[in-house]
Parts: sequence; structure tokens; C-alpha cells
Amino acid sequence: MSHILKALKMPKINAACVIIGDEVLNGKIIDTNSRFFAKYCFDLGIKLREIVTIGDEEDQIVETLSRLSKKNQFIITTGGIGSTHDDITYEAISKAFDLPCQINEELKKRMQKKQNPEARLDKQALSDYYKMATLPTGENVKNYYLSDDLWVPICSINSQVFIFPGIPQLFEKMLTSFTPTLKELFKLKTDHTEYVRYFVKTKLSESQISHSLKLFQEESERISDEIKIGSYPHYGMGFNTISILGEKKNEDFLRSIVERAVSKLEGEEIPVELEDSYSNDRAIYGKDKVA
Repeated sequence: MSHILKALKMPKINAACVIIGDEVLNGKIIDTNSRFFAKYCFDLGIKLREIVTIGDEEDQIVETLSRLSKKNQFIITTGGIGSTHDDITYEAISKAFDLPCQINEELKKRMQKKQNPEARLDKQALSDYYKMATLPTGENVKNYYLSDDLWVPICSINSQVFIFPGIPQLFEKMLTSFTPTLKELFKLKTDHTEYVRYFVKTKLSESQISHSLKLFQEESERISDEIKIGSYPHYGMGFNTISILGEKKNEDFLRSIVERAVSKLEGEEIPVELEDSYSNDRAIYGKDKVA
């Protein structure tokens, strides 16, 4: 019932995700980009250290990027690169890295070729439209164009901060297409180390299993700091699940934790697909814990 996960052998890479947009903070839209990015990093073996959601405020964007860039090698931003007055991501990130923000002629030509804006927009609308072509500029800036059908690039500063659009369909497409380039930038190898994850379902509450999981984690840390023991409450469904994750080379030890969890915590081992279905329902019920 194990679920095999691939993680790359590579230097430790820390990542951070910055979700930019007042509409996320005021509840108008639901952020899915951070969840997609978290799974993306997990599959590549990149350690996602922080997800931050902030508004369309220049000072907040500047402060956040300045702080995150000190401890993370791979930072993405999503949102705030449109044509309206509150789309200030390019300008704010330029300020954070003391760069000019100027019309990028290559991007402007791509926009003209794809949408012919001069033929359909008045002077003011055209000026606002080309706000989306006004990018951070400098020797340490690189723009990645991932396909002929998209004019918007991934704008990168110092090969560290990567600016993405906030539209989930675009973000997911561009991030996925960017994977080969990302592997080159961070020297990610093509050989893989296997990880395994097991799930145990129990009707006991989190309070009832808490001490046992703490002991399992302490024991696991003597084997490897890559082993993680977690619990996931499924409020309204009458049970919790226990997650046991680690490297395949420690599979015998992980199996022993599974067997003890089943025996001691009145558990039942379940496949990852079933846990995923529970987790999707969990998004509806919320994360209220069983007392």
C-alpha cells in the first residue's frame, strides 16, 4: 500500500511562495497556486519553507521579498502583473532589488504580434495595456518565454525570484513548463531517490494518539531526519489518518512504525488514493480537530 514518491538528489534548496493580491485577502477568490506550488516542490525534493499572502501594497511586497531573499534560493511570486492600477508587482519587485522598471521591447513585440493592441485600443487603454510589458530591467534580470502561444514571460531576478501571473491555469502551465529550466538552474540531477509514504486510519481522536505519535517521531529522528510522522483530522467523518513518510532505504523501519500504529492505535492501513479522497472532502469540512 506504499505510495512511491520521487525526490531528486541535489543540494538543499529552500523555497518560498508569495501570493500577491487584495482579492485573496478579502476572500473574493480562493488561492490554489500555493497548494500547486507546494506539491510541485515536494515532487522535486525542494524544501518549501514559507508561503506568504500579502496585499497589493508596494512597501509590503518590498519588505517581504527583501526578507525572503536572505534565506531562500528559489522564490516565486504570483499575481499583480495585470494592467490595472493595483497591479504593482513588477514595480515593487524592481524597487526591492534597486532596479529600473522599463518597457521591455521584446515583450512589447510579442504582445503586438499576438493581440494587435494598436488596432483596437485608445491611447489610455494602450498605455495601460503596455503596463504588462514594463518589467524589472538589468544585467541580473532574465525573461523566460516558455511557448509560442504565450506572450507573458517568467521574469527572473538573480536567478532567485521568479514572477508568475496569478491566474491559476496560466500559473500551473508556466510552472510545469519551466521544470527543465529550473533543473538546469539549480543543478538538479536526473537520478532519483525514492521516498515512501504510508497512511494509517484510526477512529481514535488526535488527543488519544498524540503521545504515541510523539514517541514515534522521536524514535524516527534517531534513524533519519527525513522521516516525518503526522496526523490529519477529518472532522465530520469520524476518523483521523496518520502519515508516515521517509526514504525508501529506511522502508523496513517505516513498516515497523506502520505495524505498531495499526496495532497500538486501533488502526487500518489505507492506500494513498483513499487518503487523497478524504483530504478533498476535508477541504469542504475544514480542519477542525476531533477533541
